[in-house]
Amino acid sequence: MKRSCARKRAVALLGGLMFALMGVLGWQMEHDGTCRLPAALLAAALLTLPAALLLAFLFEGRWKRLIPPRLRALPKTEAPFRTGRAAALLLLCYVPMFAVTFPGSFAYDAPFQLRQVFTGAYSTHHPLLHTLLLGGCVALGRALGSINLGAALYTLVQMALLSACFALTCASIARRCGGRSARRALLCFALYPLHMLMAVNATKDVLFGGFFALTLALAFELAAGARGRGLVAGMAVSGTLAMLLRNNAVYAAAVWIALLLLWICGKKRPERRCPPALIACMAAAAALALGANALLAAAMGAQKGDSREMLSWPIQQLARARLMDADRLTDEEKQAIDELMPGEAWRQYDPTVSDPVKFAFDTQRLMEEPGRYLHVWLSVGRKCAGTYLDATLALTYPFFYPYGEYRVSGYYLQMGISTEQTEQWCDFEWITSQSLLPRVLDSLSWRFGAKGAMQIPVIGYWFNMGAIVWVMLTLILREAYSGRWRRFAVGLLPMLLWGTYLLGPVMAGRYIYPFVCALPVLACRAADGEQGED
Repeated sequence: MKRSCARKRAVALLGGLMFALMGVLGWQMEHDGTCRLPAALLAAALLTLPAALLLAFLFEGRWKRLIPPRLRALPKTEAPFRTGRAAALLLLCYVPMFAVTFPGSFAYDAPFQLRQVFTGAYSTHHPLLHTLLLGGCVALGRALGSINLGAALYTLVQMALLSACFALTCASIARRCGGRSARRALLCFALYPLHMLMAVNATKDVLFGGFFALTLALAFELAAGARGRGLVAGMAVSGTLAMLLRNNAVYAAAVWIALLLLWICGKKRPERRCPPALIACMAAAAALALGANALLAAAMGAQKGDSREMLSWPIQQLARARLMDADRLTDEEKQAIDELMPGEAWRQYDPTVSDPVKFAFDTQRLMEEPGRYLHVWLSVGRKCAGTYLDATLALTYPFFYPYGEYRVSGYYLQMGISTEQTEQWCDFEWITSQSLLPRVLDSLSWRFGAKGAMQIPVIGYWFNMGAIVWVMLTLILREAYSGRWRRFAVGLLPMLLWGTYLLGPVMAGRYIYPFVCALPVLACRAADGEQGED
């Protein structure tokens, strides 16, 4: 009992400190545009205890007393969960948005991926599996005489795959937690507005979100002790497809596997260890994804993507220091930064997105003398530590703070047809919007797309990256608080995935989607697994 109480206090305090610090740093960046670290640390220290008490209140379930007794006493339904019917229901829920955006939303990376297919110049910058699926559908439609037909075909295929992923995810929840929990998750997948908007959006994040949710649900089943060839094969296949659709999943899985192996070695009680089958499934999925990617790249003659995609933090830090602290830099440091950012690209610095500077960044020059430029980055950082911190927080705070106003450059969620750079290579009629409800499309593009829905009370926070991440982290902390360490171990996977997004170039609306997909899975608990493992 004493050990259990000590664990609960420790988890609540650590969680309270985490949320307090993220809240204070985010508030400073949103309101002042700069971080005052001493004041932030002091404020976080004062807020830690209230935040910890709030977490304990939530985790102990005392909030349930606020629910009327007649609602708490609702009978649990034990009717079998019908996976096929669930998939059909989900697809029907997404059809209205298909009519609004017909033949779908082809923005973000879609024009660049289609360029690869129609020119034959492939690159691993975008997931090859998604590029081939997208391009194959569009090319088929063009061959049949209508490129819009091909675009609509891809959107329908994506809607069907997403519906199947969510239905299978709910089926997994039903096996572990019962039909009532599965139906709640189904309602979330069917009616949460972002699912409808993303189902018709031709970006890799959509299918990745579906397969990631399925992988997470099956991982919880394995962690709970479930067995079966179908379960193991299902997780391996869904995990492989998720990793083929986003490299972030590979990085997160690699760290997750390493942590679980260390955890197994450190656990003296076998019943508290994570099942080896779970680790083996994820390792197999990672190996299959890496192998399949290599085969696809070789088959398509794809060129390797530019490594600058992983350098958003140092690029932003150096650009901000060069722009705002030039008087503190030596001539050699200025020259080195100018070499990496030719044409004084650092003048294009935007605190919220690294793309303006990143697109001009000379990666080849960096690779020629990596030691020299690393020394410059460290040297500038010693003199401009505050500038480096501000650059990092300005880029990332929407990922960890429930912001009150969407201020990131560009649209939060694009719901139209993008023609970026198509005139440079496209000598045929491009995809055109034929919305059946154009006024609705215009309204959604403005209210949800441009503004991130933040002008809409309550609903705005359903699209708020910071709010969604806070809910996700709370659900993961709940497992540690209750001593359900196997579930906590599985919950580390979406948390590690979130860590990879923190290193990304911008907070885009589509980036929150995998975490929205994960929330119903994280929220469900098995009736026979409420007790902790201490």
